[in-house]
Amino acid sequence: MPMRRSTCYMAVWLAGVLFATSAPAGPATVKLTGWFACEKCTAARVAKGDITPSNPVCAKQCIDKGDEAVFLSEQGKESLKVRKYASATEDLGYHVEVTGVIDAATKTIAIESVKRLSYEGASCARPRSQNKK
Repeated sequence: MPMRRSTCYMAVWLAGVLFATSAPAGPATVKLTGWFACEKCTAARVAKGDITPSNPVCAKQCIDKGDEAVFLSEQGKESLKVRKYASATEDLGYHVEVTGVIDAATKTIAIESVKRLSYEGASCARPRSQNKK
């Protein structure tokens, strides 16, 4: 009987040591589609759930003046501040697929790669739907 008890204690101790020393899982890399834009011009639209491209000329001007570049995520229906990607202004107007790591606490995305899918241009230049009058 004492042998079983000590074996049980040893197993519990070993499980505790293994659990305590295991490395926590790092942040997961995600793949999202959407558009780069400026925070100033998209904040109100995103709050209403309108996740569409913005005018690339206007967005570039705002970002050049110091406004934050954001990524408008179609999957998350949210705006994420862009980190670690200085070329966001070059991709304005393009529907893109990005790979990166999201920090939900700060609502940021650290961009690892960008793939251009199609050029969308300025949303104000698109013809309006016949249903909207």
